[in-house]
Amino acid sequence: MSKQSMYSSRPALMAHLVLGYPDLAASIQTAETYIAAGVQILELQIPFSHPTADGPVITQACQEATRQGVTIEDCLEAMAQIRAKYPEQEIMVMSYLNRVYHYGYAKFAATMAKLGIRHVIIPDLPVDAPLTQQSSDITLVPVLAANVSNSRLDQLLNANHDFFYLMSDFKITGSGFSLHPRLKEIIQRIRQSENGAQRRTGIGFGISTPEQVRLVNQEADVAIVGSALINAQKNGHLNTFLQDIMAA
Repeated sequence: MSKQSMYSSRPALMAHLVLGYPDLAASIQTAETYIAAGVQILELQIPFSHPTADGPVITQACQEATRQGVTIEDCLEAMAQIRAKYPEQEIMVMSYLNRVYHYGYAKFAATMAKLGIRHVIIPDLPVDAPLTQQSSDITLVPVLAANVSNSRLDQLLNANHDFFYLMSDFKITGSGFSLHPRLKEIIQRIRQSENGAQRRTGIGFGISTPEQVRLVNQEADVAIVGSALINAQKNGHLNTFLQDIMAA
């Protein structure tokens, strides 16, 4: 049973969007729609032209945003606007190493700290790479597949990570939904670790229905939804979709 299911009947949702898609102003409005619906965590992706961990829906959104010339500075300004209006909302930021590296890791970390954003997801950067030691202002979120070894997981548990992003199965974002059987073992290992009560787990990749949100919330603390939200927005029924999954 997840922490969320113990404390509330409302599903715990981490809702993803690409800043700058379909344009910058609209993406800020989308973030506000997510927050109004009651999502627990807002995941803001800085667009990159080659988002290697993402499937076709998020890739297309990223490429459209970068085609419009959306910069990392634009994204940080959008985050500042959202933070100013919603000071209590939990926000995580997702990006790829190329954008963060060229902006400057230390400067990026300092900006995140100023915005009150503690967690950053960079799928193509090992969370214990030397680059990440330049600042203690942010915590990188490990993105783990079901084949992570116990020794590697223990290594991460001995570090300061307090949120673990688990891929539902071996796939890209937006593909069909399935839960790998080993996820239960991984989540149990995280919860039984030292300070396990303060560590949260989220499962993403392929979640697109209220039933799937319920299944994930039975195992992990947070269900992570991205491509399905973008599709709902494109099809003009984002509010209805949010209502449905938040009622899961």
